[in-house]
Amino acid sequence: MYRSAVILLMTLLASGCATVGPQTQEDSTAILPQEVLAALEPGKGDFAPDQVYRTAQASAGRYDKILLDPLLYFAPLEQMRLVSPGDRQVLLNNFYILLSRELAKDFTLVRFPQEGAARVQFAVLPATPEPVAMDTVSMVVPGKGGDEVVRDTLASPLLKGREFVVEAEWTDSLSGAVLGATVDRHFGRQAVEGDRLKSWADVNRVLQDYAVLIRYRLCRFRGAADCVSPPDSLR
Repeated sequence: MYRSAVILLMTLLASGCATVGPQTQEDSTAILPQEVLAALEPGKGDFAPDQVYRTAQASAGRYDKILLDPLLYFAPLEQMRLVSPGDRQVLLNNFYILLSRELAKDFTLVRFPQEGAARVQFAVLPATPEPVAMDTVSMVVPGKGGDEVVRDTLASPLLKGREFVVEAEWTDSLSGAVLGATVDRHFGRQAVEGDRLKSWADVNRVLQDYAVLIRYRLCRFRGAADCVSPPDSLR
């Protein structure tokens, strides 16, 4: 299933076909269906998402595994090249690796749908009211090695002067039933100061902090008592 999803996405990219996400009245969305968008509510409490939606099944289900789909990058059709293809790829690959490492501390990561596995799709896009199209997919395959983040190259203008949004949709890996969704601006921060991102090591710290935040939220949702608090940069 994982391999077929990657092949399908890469076929779309290679053929020039763009998957255009639906729009809200304010900002475009990359992956969230209209019924989920309509159900989103403002997050409440420390470290809460900007917007969140969860179903009764999410609370009732016993999920101890996670199927992390390839990450997706969406961009306005007229602004695709503001970030270079190489930089978009590095962003998604690094993000995927860092998310995987944090989620694996509390869950078994699986590659195929199965009982007790929640499936999650993350998408990154610049905040914009314009229609967006899927442009890049992460190319990291779990368990295949080579899972090292890029650290030692100069940073792109990836986050400089731009608001980026991270969407996530959680589903039951077998039934496809929606469990919940979140929307975060600035990778869970109050703001991202692009001028301070001098290298990919700096960008990775933003991504790493967000991965820790996702782990923390899931831990609190499960009612665990030993949750690792996110870093001060997210307060």
